[in-house]
Parts: sequence; structure tokens; C-alpha cells
Amino acid sequence: MNTRRKNVALVIWMCEGTKKRKDKRWKNSYICPVEVTNTDAKIVKIFVDFLNKDLGIPISKFKGQIQIHEGDDKEEIEEYWSKVTSIPRHQLNKTIIRKRGNKPGKSKGTFKVRFYNKSVYDRLSHMLNDLVNEFCI
Repeated sequence: MNTRRKNVALVIWMCEGTKKRKDKRWKNSYICPVEVTNTDAKIVKIFVDFLNKDLGIPISKFKGQIQIHEGDDKEEIEEYWSKVTSIPRHQLNKTIIRKRGNKPGKSKGTFKVRFYNKSVYDRLSHMLNDLVNEFCI
């Protein structure tokens, strides 16, 4: 496992990731998403590469979702994020198009990588806890 990539990916997940939350459909049930959302392609790529190359999670298990503004080139942006993440376009959820922003055409949107697996979530949580504890002792 690439230790540097692991440490950076864990910090990215801690800062930009979705946290465990109650599943409203079931009593005493939780959703454990492994998700990171960011506009910076390098941040997203580091996290995807960590999951794929270091944890061995196949790209076929990932989903992605993009948020853009009216006036942005949807096709170009979807292709861009697909290339950055290696996630095929057919694995992307429907792109969310927001009202016109302040800088149409000057952004590649916001990308969320999604993967749901409780055991991987728990493994990441333990790794993150161990990493943070190194600095708190």
C-alpha cells in the first residue's frame, strides 16, 4: 500500500467525505457511504486511486455525480470527469444542473465519487482513527 497516498486520501475523506448517517427507512440502521465531493480533480483522483489501487476496489463498483451550472458544457464536463476518475460515463448518475452561476464555462463542476460498502467504510474509519491518533499522542 502506498503510505503517502493512503494518508492523503484519509485526510481528504475526513475533510471532504460524507459521514455515516441514520437510514430513515429502518429503525437503528445507518448508511455508511464512502464518498468524496470536490471541484479539484487532483483531490478526487487521489481518493479514487487509493480506493482502486491500494484497497483493490474495482472501478466498476464506483458511481459518480456531477453538479454544473446552466450554460456549462455538460457533455464536455462529463467526459472530463470520466477521464480523470476512470469511471465510465454509464456509471455516472444524472448530472445536476443548477441555476446559472457567477462563472459559467469557467468551471469543471463539482464531482462526487460514490461507493457503498459498510466493511470498507469501517476499514477506512479505523485507518483514519489510527492516523489521527499518531498526532494526538
